[in-house]
Parts: sequence; C-alpha cells; structure tokens
Amino acid sequence: MAAKRSTQKKVLQACRSCHKILEADKTVCPECQGNALTPEWFGYLVIIDSRHSDVAEKMNIEYNGRYALKVR
Repeated sequence: MAAKRSTQKKVLQACRSCHKILEADKTVCPECQGNALTPEWFGYLVIIDSRHSDVAEKMNIEYNGRYALKVR
C-alpha cells in the first residue's frame, strides 16, 4: 500500500540581507544573523561550491546553500 503524501506546501522565507532561503519557523538568519525575513521572494538558486562559482561571486555569496535571486 502506498503511503499518503502531504499536500501542504512548505512555507519558505528569505533573508533580506543575504538572500538565504529559510524555513518559515526561523526568526533569525543563521548566515548573517539578520532578522529581516520575508516570504516575498522570487527565483531559486542552489550554490553547491561557493568557492568556484561565478554566480556566487557575483551575488557575494560565501557559503553553500539555497538562495533567492530577488527579495522584496
């Protein structure tokens, strides 16, 4: 018998300072320690190797992880 999948979407938010994408239950960004978090963001970027990524360099991203391209 197949397991039931949850149909609820995960609510994610982005840090306005560093654009890091976080779960909705977070109140402080673990990367920059900022607390300006918003659910209004667009574009999804995953950085796997920040040291060798041209995109990470252009966006001033120092750590691997999930980031928003545009944050309101």
